[in-house]
Amino acid sequence: MRVATWNVNSVKQRVSRLLPWLDERQPDVVCLQEIKLTREAFTELLGTELTTRGYEFAVHGQPQWNGVAILSRAGLDDVRTGLPDEPGFPAPEARAVSASCAGIRVHSVYVPNGRTPDSDHYRYKLAWLAALRDAVA
Repeated sequence: MRVATWNVNSVKQRVSRLLPWLDERQPDVVCLQEIKLTREAFTELLGTELTTRGYEFAVHGQPQWNGVAILSRAGLDDVRTGLPDEPGFPAPEARAVSASCAGIRVHSVYVPNGRTPDSDHYRYKLAWLAALRDAVA
């Protein structure tokens, strides 16, 4: 199984690169981060193109910021968005989605930027990583 990950920093801005890349590289599973779209907007933008290429997709998005997705040609079962006991800043953000692809659990995550070690952002990042560790364990 060929698995790839890509922080696209706005999937809307990368469509002209993403689709040819999928055609050329033919990954079975792709994890995207920083998609910056809601699930509905992602589906409207890419749904037909991905389905035509044989991909199912799971999206946990929000407008303008964050957002993650999994594209899979190997099946997409038991999709989960977010993390159990996920902290927020101040509310939980669209930073994690997971699914089983051909029996393998795949996580697409967009880890918060901690900025400086003495900041609230850093404490949030550490708490978020602890929630990720617990979810994966």
